[in-house]
Amino acid sequence: MDLQLHGKTAIVTGGGSGLGKHIALALAEEGADVVIASRDRSRLGRVAHQIADATGRRVIPIAYDITDRRLVAAMVDAAARELGRIDILVNNGAPAGGGGGLPLAHTTDELVLENLDVKSVGYLRCIRAVAPHMLRQRFGRIVNIAGMAARYSGAIAGGMRNAAVVVMAKNVADQLGPHGIAVTTVHPGGIWTDESSDWIENDRRGTRLSSYGEGDENAIRRAITPRDLANVVLFLCSPHAAAVTGEAISVAGGGEY
Repeated sequence: MDLQLHGKTAIVTGGGSGLGKHIALALAEEGADVVIASRDRSRLGRVAHQIADATGRRVIPIAYDITDRRLVAAMVDAAARELGRIDILVNNGAPAGGGGGLPLAHTTDELVLENLDVKSVGYLRCIRAVAPHMLRQRFGRIVNIAGMAARYSGAIAGGMRNAAVVVMAKNVADQLGPHGIAVTTVHPGGIWTDESSDWIENDRRGTRLSSYGEGDENAIRRAITPRDLANVVLFLCSPHAAAVTGEAISVAGGGEY
C-alpha cells in the first residue's frame, strides 16, 4: 500500500532519541520532510544528519522545551517556515518516567503535577500550536505517544499523565474532525530503544521489568520493536487513516509492557 506520505511534512517531538528517532526515520523513508524537536540541541543535529543522509529528505532540528508555551509556539512557527506547511504532528516529547511504582504515601502533588505538565499539558501545547496550520489546509494528522500505564496499574502519576493524554486526544479529535484532522493515541509496550536500559536500571519496579522487551509477557511472544510502533504511526499519519480518530491503539503484542 502506498501510504501517500511522499511530500508530506511532519513534526516529531522527542525526535532526537528513542522512539521519536525511529518514527522520524520511518516518516522520512516514506518521503516526508521532518522537523525533529527536543531540548538536546547537539543530539538533534547529529540525528538530523543521520536521517537525512539515509533517506535524502529534509530533516530539520529545532530545540524547544515542551513545558514552555512560548518556546513550543516558536518551535512550531519555525517548523512551518522551514517546511512550508505542517501536515503531521507526532507528540512524543515527554521523558520516560511517571514515578514508577511509588506507593500512595510517596506520590506527592508535585510529582503528579509535574508529570501532567510535561506530558498531557505539554502535548496539548503542541496541538494548540499546530492546529491553526492544519485548519487552514483542512488536513492534519496528530498522533500522541502515551505509555501503557494509561491502561494498567503500576504507577499512579504515570497512569494519570498517560490517561489524561487519551482523554485530551479524544476531545480534540471531536473538535477537529470536521476539518479533516484526525487525532489518535498510540500506547507502546515493551519496546527496547537505546535509552531503555537507563531508565529501567533506576526503576523501582526492577524485578517486574526483568523481562522487559523480551516478549515474555505479551501474546505474540517476541519483543516489540521500534519499527512495529513506527509502522502503526505511519498508517495513522497517512490519508488512508481518515476514518480513524479519537482512538487509542495499543502496540504491545497483547501484553501490558
